[in-house]
Amino acid sequence: MQPEDDNSLVNDLDDLTPPQAPPSRIVGRSGADALTTITAQVRAKQQAQAAIDTAVAQARHEGCSWVQIATSLGVSPQGARQKYLARIPA
Repeated sequence: MQPEDDNSLVNDLDDLTPPQAPPSRIVGRSGADALTTITAQVRAKQQAQAAIDTAVAQARHEGCSWVQIATSLGVSPQGARQKYLARIPA
């Protein structure tokens, strides 16, 4: 069977091509895998924040200024003080 023109050949090929699976199926990940990853990353974020809280408290205990701490955190001195002052044990 000879196609009439290039368009009909393309249409014939399209009919033979199986539909693509969604990207999540292509890489073998399910929704449950993604949710597990989210949960793990939230835990890691919480642990990192606790470590930062401890480091800020230690820096203040050792006499570092809010300007120095803010520079390390990449925030303004006012922002650092507002966020971490209440988290530092007296």
